[in-house]
Amino acid sequence: MTIATFVLSSLSAVHFYRGSERNYLSLSFSLIALLMSASCILYSLSDFSLSFTFRSYLTNLISIPILFIPILLTYIIFNYFRPDSPVSPPALLTLIHALAIVVFSWYSFRGLVGSYQMEGSLRIFKPGPLYYSACAYIYGSVFVCLAILIRNIFIGNYFVRLHSVYLFAATICCGLISSFLAILLSLSGNSEVSAVVLGTLAFLWIAWISITNFRLFNIELSDFKNGLRNPRFSSVIVSLNRFLLKKIDPKTFAEICDQFETERREEVYALQAEMLLESAYSKEGAISNHVKQYSQKVTDLFIS
Repeated sequence: MTIATFVLSSLSAVHFYRGSERNYLSLSFSLIALLMSASCILYSLSDFSLSFTFRSYLTNLISIPILFIPILLTYIIFNYFRPDSPVSPPALLTLIHALAIVVFSWYSFRGLVGSYQMEGSLRIFKPGPLYYSACAYIYGSVFVCLAILIRNIFIGNYFVRLHSVYLFAATICCGLISSFLAILLSLSGNSEVSAVVLGTLAFLWIAWISITNFRLFNIELSDFKNGLRNPRFSSVIVSLNRFLLKKIDPKTFAEICDQFETERREEVYALQAEMLLESAYSKEGAISNHVKQYSQKVTDLFIS
């Protein structure tokens, strides 16, 4: 199970970077997935028939990659609604994360932070003295980011609010999947590391869709064409975004609809004037042909 999770995390990391704009924001997603895969491979290697010292060393390293997730998550929360112009988190917040990473990593090397210990030839769940302190740091960072998301759902323009809804849903999905798998895998005797990794991947994938396809929240949100001949998965996202926008900001949604109707009405008037001029001065074709061409052009305005 851990090996499969490692492969899935590694492939996700590659896709997050190659299938996006390849900016710092997408790099943060890739790094989180790589850190998760690193924990998985360390956990798997510590099961091999190696020397006690080397297995203990690998066991102590399992928790270190996870310590870097809060600082990357903080960067994502500060920039998920502005992928083209990211900003750095406050210096004090970055310093706190850096100190926490250094301190907990140092004690992880000494076996005081990890959740597993080696006793003889067995690796058992035995949290170190600083394990719960590290958990408090990680979960505290997650809850702070979650609080920022909840605030942004109710404050800001529709672009920020829609993205916040997606990231909030991703966070809830991550928690539910991790909790369910932790119980299921523990009952079957498997590692709970896989549960945490799979839950985190669920968060990354849901959040990544909204961040890398930000045009679906901005440009295409005001285009109500229906791709009947070329249906796309992105059309589902756009429809969902419009539904959410109507619920969280009815005024903005009404303004977008009015803007769309005004633009299309002006284009129809222009086509109508063009048809009248062509039918009056053109000697080619009957009036019925001009009407058919006009009807086709009007249809193309609303159906792509």
